[in-house]
Amino acid sequence: MMFFKTEKVENLSPDNKETTPSIIGKEMTLVGDVCFKGKLRLDGKIKGNIMGDYLILGETGHVSGDIEVAHFTCQGRVEGNVNVKKLHVIKEGNINGKVETNDLSVESGAVLNGEIKSRTKDLRLVPGTSIPEEEWEAKLQSIPKK
Repeated sequence: MMFFKTEKVENLSPDNKETTPSIIGKEMTLVGDVCFKGKLRLDGKIKGNIMGDYLILGETGHVSGDIEVAHFTCQGRVEGNVNVKKLHVIKEGNINGKVETNDLSVESGAVLNGEIKSRTKDLRLVPGTSIPEEEWEAKLQSIPKK
């Protein structure tokens, strides 16, 4: 029996191919670890650890366990540690646990409870977020040098 299926689909451009995500619907609850390749959209619940390529946690999605993926878009709730290369937390997203990432973006209204560790030294405000980039640069210039 096969639960996860990925296939190639054509976008508007014949050169642009993208994998179709596997979907776990909001009525589903899985107990145990989940490993996958490609994209997975989770609108249901998983009680266990998740390992894979690209995870999209929908607003009804809930994970009780650790997440280790390359890319993670969080709109739902996570209770566990998150170790990813790229993390985007949408305003409804809620993460309770340690977060380790190379690239972090958090929208206003999202909740992060726990320790956040960046694997890069170059952290900066993303243009278009809470304050204009010019205002941010002006604030940086006004900090006295020691």
